[in-house]
Amino acid sequence: MDTTVQKVEHMDTPKEGWSSRVVGNRYLVLICRLFLGIIFLLSAIGKLMDLQGSVDAVYSFNVFPLGFAHFAGLVVPFIELLMSLALLFGVLTRLAALGASIMSVAFFLVKGHVLLIQGRQIDCGCFGALMSTMASVTIYMDIPMLLMGLVIMAAPAAARHWVAFGKGLPEAWKKKLDLVW
Repeated sequence: MDTTVQKVEHMDTPKEGWSSRVVGNRYLVLICRLFLGIIFLLSAIGKLMDLQGSVDAVYSFNVFPLGFAHFAGLVVPFIELLMSLALLFGVLTRLAALGASIMSVAFFLVKGHVLLIQGRQIDCGCFGALMSTMASVTIYMDIPMLLMGLVIMAAPAAARHWVAFGKGLPEAWKKKLDLVW
């Protein structure tokens, strides 16, 4: 009789789909957070080491008005630094993953424009003074980075904050900041 009861209980519980198993996997979410955090940290450090080089890299794409290119070249390294620290420490992870995803899409579109429409090979300046990187190579990093950002955004709080400073946040704050934390 116990086996019948167990079967009925098992049938009543909804089965977890593959997508919820992926985004709920705390190991995968941690790997995505660390990978994105390290990539954006290296990128930010390289650009902050040579801010004028960062501005020049944005100019070299030749797709933005000069004023915006100058502004973006100066601001992007600081945004990347904040995103990387948020992802690495597990603070505002959804907001940081959203920023990483948006930046990955923007980088992909700009590199695609330069490569396909302008037909040029350029150093994208992705890692600033740390290393020279061609847009034709780094464009292949943008889609996986977007997917990792989406996994982090879709992950439940338990998976996003498994190893994070976000665990110590008071419950009342966690509820208020759930969309971005």
